[in-house]
Amino acid sequence: MNKDDNAVPSDPEHDKSGVFESSYRGQEPPEPDIITFHSEDTSGSAKRPSKPHAERYEYSQKELQALRQAIEHNGVFRLAFYFLDYILRAQTALFEQIHSQKDLARIIWSMSVLSILLSSIYGLVMGMYNGVLQALSSAIKLPILFLFTALICVPSLYTFNVLLGQRFKFLQTVALMMMTLGTTTILLVSLAPIAFFFTLTTPDNYQFLMLMHVLIFALCGIYGVRYLYRGSSYIAFRMEQPLNNLLLRLWIVIYAIVGMQLGWRLRPFIGSQGIPFELLRNEVGGNFYISVWKSLLELFLGKS
Repeated sequence: MNKDDNAVPSDPEHDKSGVFESSYRGQEPPEPDIITFHSEDTSGSAKRPSKPHAERYEYSQKELQALRQAIEHNGVFRLAFYFLDYILRAQTALFEQIHSQKDLARIIWSMSVLSILLSSIYGLVMGMYNGVLQALSSAIKLPILFLFTALICVPSLYTFNVLLGQRFKFLQTVALMMMTLGTTTILLVSLAPIAFFFTLTTPDNYQFLMLMHVLIFALCGIYGVRYLYRGSSYIAFRMEQPLNNLLLRLWIVIYAIVGMQLGWRLRPFIGSQGIPFELLRNEVGGNFYISVWKSLLELFLGKS
């Protein structure tokens, strides 16, 4: 018997774009069940990356097939909760689905529904500090904040990518953005019980609660854009082209600034106790950064 009889047959597409490994070791195997890709994080060199500088992507064919069946046979609302599980445990399968450009519209709509529902829950917790009206208002305004930030920033991300030679399609860019929002809001909801606990136990410390929510949003946002970066890297790698790292990092900064400024214009989300309910603040002066700085001074130094 030839020593190569048990080898996994070569897949030209995978051979060109990276290295894959299979857990199957039988005679004449089908598609490998576990596919692993190794790519450089900073692309541009044809040399195979060393392990410390390599990015590892792995997904199961069973997971990918189950994902495609779920997209095909489930409605938008049910699919949204299906994605909740996939974001947590099978991100690369989602990246591969976006790379394939199949059913992107359904992915976008379902991730939008998921983001709206989860951000509404966290908005409800934020507004509980100042009563029912503030809670309902924040539950409406927080999804608007996330969706409008994405709506403002996605065209620039796509346009810059096209001008600099990336071959991402517009719907691929939108799908990555919505999955980023999905990741961010999943993390927000996971931290909502902690926020609710401090809302109940520190009812007279508005500055502490505001800084706590800012910190929670920062942590969740950082992880969310990390997901966007990883997804963009994967798709660029599968398209056999380098990712413009500098451009993507600059865009992430722009995305954060737009989100913070829009959040400032849509305030209040928590609402100060003793002040009548306001849907939007009338005052025009100041900005997000000044407000955070004043809260830090008041919390730690007692200065207002």
